Amino acid sequence: MKTKFLLIIMSSILIGNSYSQNGQIISRDTFDVYEHPDVLEIIGEKSMSGYIIHEEYKWVTEDIVMEEIFYMSDSLKVKAYLAYPKDKMANPSVIYNRGGNREFGALNAKKMVLVLGRLASWGYTAVGSQYRGNDGGEGVEEFGGTDVDDVLNLIPLLANLPQADTARMGMYGWSRGGMMTYLSLMRTCRMKAAVVGGAVADLRMMNDSRGGEMEKYVYSELIPDYENTKDAALAARSAITMVDKICKKTPILMMHGTADWQVIPEESLKMAEEFQKEKIPYRLVMFEGGDHGLSEFNKEVDEMVKNWFDKYLKEGMALPDLEPHGE
Repeated sequence: MKTKFLLIIMSSILIGNSYSQNGQIISRDTFDVYEHPDVLEIIGEKSMSGYIIHEEYKWVTEDIVMEEIFYMSDSLKVKAYLAYPKDKMANPSVIYNRGGNREFGALNAKKMVLVLGRLASWGYTAVGSQYRGNDGGEGVEEFGGTDVDDVLNLIPLLANLPQADTARMGMYGWSRGGMMTYLSLMRTCRMKAAVVGGAVADLRMMNDSRGGEMEKYVYSELIPDYENTKDAALAARSAITMVDKICKKTPILMMHGTADWQVIPEESLKMAEEFQKEKIPYRLVMFEGGDHGLSEFNKEVDEMVKNWFDKYLKEGMALPDLEPHGE
């Protein structure tokens, strides 16, 4: 059974729109992996007495804590997932930005364990937002509009957690979450490192490459007043149009599959060209024949992500020298 171990409801929440401040946690529930057979089938084996967790996944039940939380963002109650080590230390922190839109691509039990939980097993406090309007949250997401605030408001949330060290903070996003990462990095230089995979950088290019379906089923339904503000709305969400605004102090690891049809690899290739011009520290890795989720390269991706965050968040490596040099 889930254990409700914290519930903070201020009287102001009950009066109109007078909500608590951004990042404040409103409720926390423990996440019990034993209540999710779909995850147990991946990390364990069924026996007469229940599930036996495989040795390589012992950390799920022995080393980390996982929670489902609601927090405040722009006077809205928003759902998020949280995972951290049991060591009770202030660990480096990672904000994870999910992909998709609405319920498609939302954080779920598998992602809680295999993404946020895995980050926690590496010694990080990890948190990811469902974005406003999803999974019981208030408001309506805008696919890169005001919902970017839901990402940035995780910074004060982490600052109030004893398990999180916000002086050593990174960001990790996949697909639409890569777009959210780029947009966030235009508004903060707090991130010591960032990782994006199959990242959306140009909404027009994505729509064209998918025969107009993104405009029909996503942009027109989620972006406010889309028909009257189309050009401006797409530009404001496409990092490729304003790379000069991205923080130059955040080294970015970019990963993309060359067989990705959902977000074509040219989006990351063109971003890398712009990063080069703007002298933004980056590493671009193109995985030969990789799909959108790089499912053929899971272990290699995990190693790269862990090494990138360890290097900049734990070891405190200095930014690289981007000026031409060498013999």
